[in-house]
Amino acid sequence: MKYLTAFASLIAVAATAGGQAAHADHGAIARPASVTAANAVILRRDGIRTVTVTASDYSFAAPDTIPAGLIELRLLNRGTEMHHVMLVRLDAGKTMTDLFAAMQPDSPPPAWAHDAGGPQTPGPGGESNAILRLVAGRYAMICVIPSPDGKPHVMKGMAKEIVVTHATSNTSNANMRVNSTMTLFDYAFQLSRPLQAGRQTIRVKNTAEQSHEVVIIRLQQGKKPADMLAWMEKMEGPPPGAPIGGTTPMARGEENIITVDLPAGEYGLLCFVSDAKDGKPHFMHGMVTQLTIPAA
Repeated sequence: MKYLTAFASLIAVAATAGGQAAHADHGAIARPASVTAANAVILRRDGIRTVTVTASDYSFAAPDTIPAGLIELRLLNRGTEMHHVMLVRLDAGKTMTDLFAAMQPDSPPPAWAHDAGGPQTPGPGGESNAILRLVAGRYAMICVIPSPDGKPHVMKGMAKEIVVTHATSNTSNANMRVNSTMTLFDYAFQLSRPLQAGRQTIRVKNTAEQSHEVVIIRLQQGKKPADMLAWMEKMEGPPPGAPIGGTTPMARGEENIITVDLPAGEYGLLCFVSDAKDGKPHFMHGMVTQLTIPAA
């Protein structure tokens, strides 16, 4: 929850795509957008439940309760800025109010708050997804991406408490067909097999001692992740890439399964989470890599 500074520069990617609107500060918790039938829990044929989360500036529209088990979170970004879904599992007896009270600048998250992951940001108007195995309990759904004014969206009210209720499910991660498994280390990404052009389903698992994420950047032709990081320093000229999804921070032992459309081209994988020891974003420790997706 402390990785805001490096991620802030990516806001300009969204600005390039469609411009920024001015918004007033909403206070600690904004009124959420209305939950419609589109945000209901839907059972897929494979037994996985789908929950659509609609993000706007600055609120989530999502059900208040979700059954436990394998849940696909489908993020629709209907805001003018970038948004993601970061799920934080709270120990018994803790609430989102407790989480806000415990969150202090430049301080580690409390030990009773656990990063569970969630769909990483697409651009405004875009869509991303992540499948998680949720256990019963309380979760905070937050967006910590900063606005152009430097304030993270959670400080503008982009937060919602979700209660996950007990439920039965006969679906396991092992039964899901994936194209590759991406393992997160300190400080690297490792794929079990190369990704191909087209629609790819990727199991992302964190085996490191601290939380990690993966932000997938589609790079412009001839560009490299280093160009993206260099552009983030000054944000001059058109950005050399744009985010298309991934996962938000995941604690050790967590798994997310994501599906992304990958046209042939160059991609970057980056982790912006702040290091538990020195506070630097993980890409500064080398957690950045480039992928070439060949034409089918």
